[in-house]
Amino acid sequence: MAKRAKVGDVLEIVSPGGLIYIQYVGKHPTYGDGIAVSPGKHAARTVVSPGLFRDAYVTFYPASAAVAQGLATVVGHLPSPGLPERMRRPGAVHGRTVATWIISDGRQQVVKEELTDEERKLPIAGFWNHEFLIRRVSKG
Repeated sequence: MAKRAKVGDVLEIVSPGGLIYIQYVGKHPTYGDGIAVSPGKHAARTVVSPGLFRDAYVTFYPASAAVAQGLATVVGHLPSPGLPERMRRPGAVHGRTVATWIISDGRQQVVKEELTDEERKLPIAGFWNHEFLIRRVSKG
């Protein structure tokens, strides 16, 4: 069993109600380990294939630490699609409402009050811990 995650590794997380699959896709200089999250849970171990991540979304999660601590297990390896170049993150927040978004492509940042449909599909540059990842996948 691997004790260190490498880019491209597929990790399995045991959670209440099923197994969660993530792929370690790369390390961001600010946010750390980027992962692709396979939506939904699986009742039994699933065959690792590119189709597992067809509808995946990207977030940031300490994948290397999770493997080292036994919270996740390396169960396969696929070519990494890499980290997305463009991401969005909340700017001004009022209560539970995001008033502005910051769109970043690594070279510049643009503050926007309204997002286009394309910008709404950009990954949110946020960091999820282990419990939050399980909770988010559980909620769909």
